[in-house]
Amino acid sequence: MARPDPLEQDSLTHDRFGHCPALWLALPLLLGCSLDALHGVSPGPWLLIGLLATSLAWLGRRRTRFALVALAVAGTSLGAAWHQLRTPPQSPAIIRRPFVELPVLIERATPRAEGDGWTGLGWITDRDGPLFRRRLALSARGDCPAEGAELMIAGGLTAIPAEVSGYDAWLRSQGATLKLRGGRVLGELAPPSRFAVWRQTQQHRLEAWLRFMPWDDPEGGALLAATMMGRTALLPAEAKEAFAATGTLHLFAISGLHIAGMAAALLWLAKRARLPELPAGLVILALLWLYVQVTGASPSSVRAWIMAAFLWGGRAGERDTPALQSLALACAVTLILSPEACADAGFQLSYAAVLGIIAAGGPAAELCAQPTEAERLTPPSAQSTTPGLRGHARRFLLGGLCVSLAATLAGTPLTLGLFGTASWGGVFVNLILVPLSEIPLMLGMASVACSVSDWLAWPAMWLNGAAAGLLHLMTWIAQVCALVPSVNLELALPYRWLGPAGGALLALAFLTQAQSKSLARLLGLPAALLAAWLVLVFLLRALS
Repeated sequence: MARPDPLEQDSLTHDRFGHCPALWLALPLLLGCSLDALHGVSPGPWLLIGLLATSLAWLGRRRTRFALVALAVAGTSLGAAWHQLRTPPQSPAIIRRPFVELPVLIERATPRAEGDGWTGLGWITDRDGPLFRRRLALSARGDCPAEGAELMIAGGLTAIPAEVSGYDAWLRSQGATLKLRGGRVLGELAPPSRFAVWRQTQQHRLEAWLRFMPWDDPEGGALLAATMMGRTALLPAEAKEAFAATGTLHLFAISGLHIAGMAAALLWLAKRARLPELPAGLVILALLWLYVQVTGASPSSVRAWIMAAFLWGGRAGERDTPALQSLALACAVTLILSPEACADAGFQLSYAAVLGIIAAGGPAAELCAQPTEAERLTPPSAQSTTPGLRGHARRFLLGGLCVSLAATLAGTPLTLGLFGTASWGGVFVNLILVPLSEIPLMLGMASVACSVSDWLAWPAMWLNGAAAGLLHLMTWIAQVCALVPSVNLELALPYRWLGPAGGALLALAFLTQAQSKSLARLLGLPAALLAAWLVLVFLLRALS
């Protein structure tokens, strides 16, 4: 089979789909992890099936279709077994005493916004107890510990039911089956790593640096810190409600916008300094990885960094990596390192939105950017300035609308399943806030760059002030748009599986239309499928 042209647009036809190994790895892995997350499997038989399917794929490698089907079966089986082996126990927990003292390894810890105590996730390390390896949500008093520390914690322990909603549903998606409230640290059993302590120190320093303003503006500092650190918990309550209601809360998650902006700025500096391309690229990737780690390594930031690494690696090897291939590689790597991420809300929404943008939003925007017949037939010398500006504005608005619509369509079933609400108004509000958000983001990046030396605190202070002013403007726009009637769709799904099932159907629709040259097929088919899914949800609600 001849290798396809690497410069050809991403394609999912059979001749090219077989040449995308990341898709044949990522999709079966995701299916297997999802199957275990929904129903639970016994790892032994699934491992055996995976090994047998792998052997069949090797023996039948000359028969392409047979080998690919065998590989898909192997990936699904191994993914389900790997998820079962790595995920903490999910069976109902029996709590014998409401007040306990437990050794807990801290996996994630975040100071409360009000500064009184901390919250986080950890897993129980008592090998002799019945709760060994259980993941629990923590809420404790005192100073926030560094990740990786093993602590003896006392507090009230309760079980999280399997069928829950709201915040508890998010905890269950993280693999937690227990909650420990009113915690008190009794002592440290094992210290965290030096890197974890350094990362925590840099988090506190960076937050304080971004809050430093030329005038007293605690809310502006909180907005900027939330933008640059990806912590929506830092947002003022009214601002958080407005951005959530308009579907623009994603602006405060570390994503491709942050990583691409920083990478472009660092590459520009490297070129101006005439640094060697390969060493400079490696140093830039290392700096971006440190930024991802300091800001908490959220699923969207990890996905953006892995995609950037594969894209850069392809260019360094003189083989351009398509965006869809990079997304699949990022998904596969994430699931191999952390298979329980398949149930994480951030993982699901991030990958769904980017898939919609790559497979439909981007191609649709390119179609909108094509000149009209009148523009093609008019010579450049005869074109006036005003029609040219109108054309640029039209392409910008239509292109932005296509990208925003694709991301909204892709994430709607998952958002309804996770939160019971989705914002239709976000399709239009994003046209305003996404371009506007790039300005405070760039100012914040410049401020972060200044944080390497305390001598640069004065210019950073004014950069922070300008960014905070623009973020106040964005908040006001979001609050005004949130007042529009019916900006949100509130719909509680009768069954939990409807959200992931709808998301999978839309993903399939986006993938099958990835090569289309028609706006009606690129966006119309997913929109029609979403409408049919909503009708099904309403019918099931009426029958239940």
